[in-house]
Amino acid sequence: MSEERLLLTSEQRTSFDADGFLHLRGFYSAEEMEEMRRQFGALVTDTEGRPKNMSYAFMDSPEGYRPDPYNPKNVVGMMDQPLANDYWFDQFTEPRIVSAMCDLLGPNIDFHNGKVRNKPPGFTCEQGWHQDWPYERHSLPELAAAITYLDPTDFEAGATEALPGSHLRGEWPTEESRHTIPDADIPDGERVVVRAEPGDVLIIHVLVVHRAGHNYTARARHAIINEYKTAEAVDQWNNRCAFAGLPLTRNRRLMMPRVHA
Repeated sequence: MSEERLLLTSEQRTSFDADGFLHLRGFYSAEEMEEMRRQFGALVTDTEGRPKNMSYAFMDSPEGYRPDPYNPKNVVGMMDQPLANDYWFDQFTEPRIVSAMCDLLGPNIDFHNGKVRNKPPGFTCEQGWHQDWPYERHSLPELAAAITYLDPTDFEAGATEALPGSHLRGEWPTEESRHTIPDADIPDGERVVVRAEPGDVLIIHVLVVHRAGHNYTARARHAIINEYKTAEAVDQWNNRCAFAGLPLTRNRRLMMPRVHA
Protein backbone atom coordinates (compact mmCIF):
# COMPACT_ATOMS: atom_id res chain seq x y z
CA MET A 1 0.00 0.00 0.00
CA SER A 2 1.05 3.61 -0.44
CA GLU A 3 2.43 5.61 2.47
CA GLU A 4 -0.52 8.01 2.40
CA ARG A 5 -1.10 10.11 5.51
CA LEU A 6 -4.38 9.72 7.33
CA LEU A 7 -4.28 12.99 9.27
CA LEU A 8 -0.87 14.61 9.72
CA THR A 9 1.20 16.62 7.28
CA SER A 10 4.63 15.55 6.10
CA GLU A 11 6.08 18.45 8.12
CA GLN A 12 4.47 17.12 11.30
CA ARG A 13 5.78 13.63 10.61
CA THR A 14 9.29 15.01 10.00
CA SER A 15 9.09 17.03 13.23
CA PHE A 16 8.06 13.94 15.22
CA ASP A 17 10.83 11.85 13.68
CA ALA A 18 13.41 14.51 14.60
CA ASP A 19 12.18 15.53 18.06
CA GLY A 20 10.37 12.43 19.26
CA PHE A 21 7.27 14.40 20.22
CA LEU A 22 4.60 16.44 18.48
CA HIS A 23 2.44 19.18 19.99
CA LEU A 24 -0.98 19.28 18.30
CA ARG A 25 -2.46 22.62 19.36
CA GLY A 26 -6.23 23.00 19.50
CA PHE A 27 -6.76 19.38 18.56
CA TYR A 28 -10.15 19.33 20.31
CA SER A 29 -12.70 22.10 19.81
CA ALA A 30 -14.12 24.23 22.63
CA GLU A 31 -17.38 22.29 22.41
CA GLU A 32 -15.58 18.95 22.65
CA MET A 33 -13.60 20.16 25.64
CA GLU A 34 -16.74 21.35 27.41
CA GLU A 35 -18.13 17.83 27.20
CA MET A 36 -14.79 16.26 28.10
CA ARG A 37 -14.50 18.41 31.22
CA ARG A 38 -18.07 17.47 32.20
CA GLN A 39 -17.31 13.77 31.82
CA PHE A 40 -13.96 14.14 33.56
CA GLY A 41 -15.56 16.01 36.47
CA ALA A 42 -17.81 13.01 37.05
CA LEU A 43 -14.80 10.72 36.81
CA VAL A 44 -12.93 12.46 39.66
CA THR A 45 -15.92 13.11 41.93
CA ASP A 46 -18.01 9.95 41.51
CA THR A 47 -15.23 7.59 42.52
CA GLU A 48 -17.33 4.92 44.27
CA GLY A 49 -18.89 1.97 42.52
CA ARG A 50 -16.42 1.97 39.65
CA PRO A 51 -14.98 -1.23 38.16
CA LYS A 52 -12.29 -2.62 40.44
CA ASN A 53 -9.66 -2.31 37.69
CA MET A 54 -10.20 1.44 37.70
CA SER A 55 -7.75 2.17 40.50
CA TYR A 56 -7.68 5.72 41.92
CA ALA A 57 -4.82 7.51 43.65
CA PHE A 58 -5.49 10.48 45.96
CA MET A 59 -3.25 13.19 47.36
CA ASP A 60 -3.30 15.10 50.64
CA SER A 61 -3.16 18.85 50.18
CA PRO A 62 0.21 20.31 51.19
CA GLU A 63 0.27 23.09 53.74
CA GLY A 64 -0.96 26.33 52.20
CA TYR A 65 -3.04 24.66 49.47
CA ARG A 66 -6.67 23.63 49.14
CA PRO A 67 -8.24 21.21 46.65
CA ASP A 68 -9.57 22.67 43.43
CA PRO A 69 -13.42 22.53 43.61
CA TYR A 70 -13.39 20.81 40.22
CA ASN A 71 -11.36 17.95 41.73
CA PRO A 72 -12.45 18.10 45.41
CA LYS A 73 -11.03 14.68 46.34
CA ASN A 74 -7.57 15.55 45.02
CA VAL A 75 -7.54 12.62 42.60
CA VAL A 76 -3.95 12.58 41.41
CA GLY A 77 -4.02 9.45 39.28
CA MET A 78 -6.18 6.76 37.78
CA MET A 79 -5.70 3.62 35.74
CA ASP A 80 -7.97 2.10 33.11
CA GLN A 81 -10.38 5.01 32.76
CA PRO A 82 -11.74 3.51 29.47
CA LEU A 83 -13.71 1.13 31.68
CA ALA A 84 -15.76 4.00 33.14
CA ASN A 85 -18.34 4.31 30.37
CA ASP A 86 -18.84 4.54 26.60
CA TYR A 87 -17.56 8.12 26.49
CA TRP A 88 -14.11 7.09 27.72
CA PHE A 89 -14.04 4.10 25.39
CA ASP A 90 -14.75 6.52 22.55
CA GLN A 91 -12.06 8.87 23.83
CA PHE A 92 -9.21 6.40 23.37
CA THR A 93 -10.57 5.03 20.08
CA GLU A 94 -11.05 8.58 18.71
CA PRO A 95 -10.39 8.24 14.94
CA ARG A 96 -8.27 11.42 14.74
CA ILE A 97 -5.92 10.27 17.51
CA VAL A 98 -5.70 6.76 16.11
CA SER A 99 -5.05 8.16 12.63
CA ALA A 100 -2.26 10.37 13.98
CA MET A 101 -0.67 7.36 15.64
CA CYS A 102 -0.97 5.44 12.40
CA ASP A 103 0.78 8.28 10.57
CA LEU A 104 3.62 8.33 13.11
CA LEU A 105 4.15 4.69 14.08
CA GLY A 106 2.95 2.53 11.20
CA PRO A 107 -0.07 0.97 9.50
CA ASN A 108 -1.04 -1.48 12.26
CA ILE A 109 -1.88 0.17 15.59
CA ASP A 110 -3.04 -1.45 18.85
CA PHE A 111 -4.10 0.14 22.11
CA HIS A 112 -1.61 -0.15 24.99
CA ASN A 113 -3.14 1.43 28.09
CA GLY A 114 -5.09 4.36 29.49
CA LYS A 115 -4.46 6.42 32.59
CA VAL A 116 -5.05 9.82 34.16
CA ARG A 117 -2.33 12.04 35.60
CA ASN A 118 -3.53 15.07 37.57
CA LYS A 119 -1.56 17.74 39.36
CA PRO A 120 -3.68 19.15 42.21
CA PRO A 121 -2.64 22.46 43.82
CA GLY A 122 0.72 21.99 45.53
CA PHE A 123 1.59 18.84 43.59
CA THR A 124 5.29 18.02 43.40
CA CYS A 125 6.62 15.41 41.01
CA GLU A 126 9.04 12.97 42.63
CA GLN A 127 10.01 11.30 39.34
CA GLY A 128 12.95 12.90 37.57
CA TRP A 129 14.07 12.71 33.96
CA HIS A 130 13.18 9.35 32.46
CA GLN A 131 12.10 7.38 29.42
CA ASP A 132 8.87 5.37 29.47
CA TRP A 133 10.62 2.49 27.72
CA PRO A 134 12.05 0.74 30.83
CA TYR A 135 8.56 0.64 32.33
CA GLU A 136 6.87 -0.59 29.14
CA ARG A 137 9.41 -2.76 27.39
CA HIS A 138 8.39 -4.48 24.16
CA SER A 139 10.19 -6.38 21.43
CA LEU A 140 10.37 -3.09 19.49
CA PRO A 141 10.28 0.52 20.78
CA GLU A 142 7.25 1.33 18.66
CA LEU A 143 5.01 3.00 21.22
CA ALA A 144 3.78 6.54 21.82
CA ALA A 145 1.52 8.28 24.31
CA ALA A 146 -1.15 10.87 23.53
CA ILE A 147 -1.51 13.36 26.39
CA THR A 148 -4.74 15.37 26.25
CA TYR A 149 -4.68 18.55 28.35
CA LEU A 150 -7.86 19.74 30.06
CA ASP A 151 -6.34 22.88 31.62
CA PRO A 152 -3.79 25.57 30.78
CA THR A 153 -0.47 24.01 31.76
CA ASP A 154 2.62 26.19 31.89
CA PHE A 155 6.01 25.71 33.55
CA GLU A 156 4.86 26.70 37.05
CA ALA A 157 1.74 24.55 36.67
CA GLY A 158 3.35 21.18 36.04
CA ALA A 159 4.09 21.28 32.32
CA THR A 160 5.96 18.43 30.67
CA GLU A 161 9.61 19.05 29.82
CA ALA A 162 11.15 17.03 27.00
CA LEU A 163 14.56 16.64 25.42
CA PRO A 164 14.23 16.89 21.62
CA GLY A 165 15.96 14.12 19.69
CA SER A 166 16.70 12.07 22.80
CA HIS A 167 14.82 9.07 21.36
CA LEU A 168 17.46 8.76 18.63
CA ARG A 169 20.04 7.67 21.22
CA GLY A 170 18.07 4.57 22.21
CA GLU A 171 17.89 3.58 25.85
CA TRP A 172 19.73 5.95 28.20
CA PRO A 173 21.67 4.79 31.27
CA THR A 174 19.68 5.24 34.47
CA GLU A 175 20.30 5.43 38.18
CA GLU A 176 20.27 2.02 39.80
CA SER A 177 16.78 0.50 40.27
CA ARG A 178 14.97 3.83 39.75
CA HIS A 179 14.85 4.14 35.94
CA THR A 180 15.62 7.85 36.31
CA ILE A 181 18.32 9.65 34.35
CA PRO A 182 20.79 11.76 36.36
CA ASP A 183 20.30 15.51 35.95
CA ALA A 184 23.98 15.78 35.05
CA ASP A 185 23.30 13.79 31.86
CA ILE A 186 20.70 16.28 30.61
CA PRO A 187 22.38 18.88 28.35
CA ASP A 188 21.82 22.47 29.46
CA GLY A 189 19.75 24.61 27.13
CA GLU A 190 18.25 21.73 25.13
CA ARG A 191 15.16 20.91 27.16
CA VAL A 192 11.77 22.16 25.92
CA VAL A 193 8.82 23.12 28.12
CA VAL A 194 5.55 22.04 26.50
CA ARG A 195 3.18 24.88 27.35
CA ALA A 196 -0.28 23.50 26.65
CA GLU A 197 -3.82 24.84 26.47
CA PRO A 198 -7.12 22.97 26.95
CA GLY A 199 -7.73 20.77 23.93
CA ASP A 200 -4.06 20.40 23.04
CA VAL A 201 -2.59 16.93 22.54
CA LEU A 202 1.06 16.01 22.98
CA ILE A 203 2.21 12.81 21.27
CA ILE A 204 5.46 11.57 22.79
CA HIS A 205 7.59 8.59 21.76
CA VAL A 206 8.39 5.93 24.36
CA LEU A 207 12.15 6.66 24.11
CA VAL A 208 11.94 10.44 24.60
CA VAL A 209 13.64 11.70 27.76
CA HIS A 210 11.14 13.82 29.67
CA ARG A 211 9.81 14.75 33.08
CA ALA A 212 6.68 16.25 34.62
CA GLY A 213 6.81 19.48 36.57
CA HIS A 214 5.36 20.73 39.85
CA ASN A 215 2.10 22.64 40.26
CA TYR A 216 2.53 25.57 42.61
CA THR A 217 -0.72 27.25 41.51
CA ALA A 218 -4.15 27.18 43.21
CA ARG A 219 -5.74 25.38 40.24
CA ALA A 220 -5.53 21.68 39.50
CA ARG A 221 -4.18 20.59 36.13
CA HIS A 222 -5.66 17.49 34.55
CA ALA A 223 -4.47 15.28 31.71
CA ILE A 224 -5.54 12.04 30.07
CA ILE A 225 -2.83 9.74 28.78
CA ASN A 226 -3.64 7.04 26.25
CA GLU A 227 -0.80 4.94 24.88
CA TYR A 228 -0.60 3.09 21.60
CA LYS A 229 1.80 0.65 19.94
CA THR A 230 2.31 -1.13 16.67
CA ALA A 231 0.92 -4.63 16.35
CA GLU A 232 4.48 -5.78 15.66
CA ALA A 233 5.74 -4.57 19.07
CA VAL A 234 5.23 -7.56 21.36
CA ASP A 235 4.58 -6.92 25.04
CA GLN A 236 7.40 -7.99 27.39
CA TRP A 237 6.14 -6.51 30.66
CA ASN A 238 2.91 -8.48 31.16
CA ASN A 239 0.49 -5.70 30.32
CA ARG A 240 -2.90 -6.47 31.88
CA CYS A 241 -4.46 -3.03 31.46
CA ALA A 242 -7.99 -2.71 30.11
CA PHE A 243 -8.26 -3.25 26.34
CA ALA A 244 -4.50 -3.88 26.04
CA GLY A 245 -3.71 -5.07 22.53
CA LEU A 246 -7.05 -4.02 21.06
CA PRO A 247 -6.56 -3.67 17.28
CA LEU A 248 -7.29 -0.12 16.14
CA THR A 249 -5.89 -0.03 12.59
CA ARG A 250 -4.81 -2.64 10.10
CA ASN A 251 -3.14 -1.63 6.84
CA ARG A 252 -4.06 1.98 7.72
CA ARG A 253 -7.75 1.16 7.96
CA LEU A 254 -9.65 2.11 11.13
CA MET A 255 -10.98 -1.01 12.85
CA MET A 256 -13.07 0.31 15.72
CA PRO A 257 -16.66 1.53 15.19
CA ARG A 258 -17.87 4.46 17.27
CA VAL A 259 -19.99 3.79 20.33
CA HIS A 260 -21.73 7.18 19.88
CA ALA A 261 -23.01 8.56 16.60
